[in-house]
Amino acid sequence: MVKSVTVTINNKTQAMAFNIKRLAKFEQYIGKSLFFVMSTGGILKSMDINFTLAGVATALNKELTLDEAAELVQAHCDGGGLLDDINDGIYRAIIASGLFVKNEKASKGGNA
Repeated sequence: MVKSVTVTINNKTQAMAFNIKRLAKFEQYIGKSLFFVMSTGGILKSMDINFTLAGVATALNKELTLDEAAELVQAHCDGGGLLDDINDGIYRAIIASGLFVKNEKASKGGNA
C-alpha cells in the first residue's frame, strides 16, 4: 500500500507518494541508486537541485515533466520557500513507501 505525505509547495499543500514504478523513474532522473542515496550520509550528499526536481516530478499525485517541476520549484523559492522544505517531503515520501525501512510493527512481529 502506498502511503502519502503532505508537503507545502508554493503555498499549496500537496500529497507526495512513491510506488516502485515512480521510484524507478526517480532513480533514472538522478542517475543514482536509491539504495546508495538512502545509505548513511548518502541522502545529504544527494540532495541537489536535480534530486529536488526529480522528486517533485515523480512523487506528486499528478506526475510532472522536469520542466514543470522546475517551474513549480522556482515559484516556491521566488515566494520565499526553500529547497529544504521540498526535500524534507521527498525524503518522508521515500520512507513512507516502505521499500527502504521496515514498518516498525511488522519488524516486531505485529501486523503492518
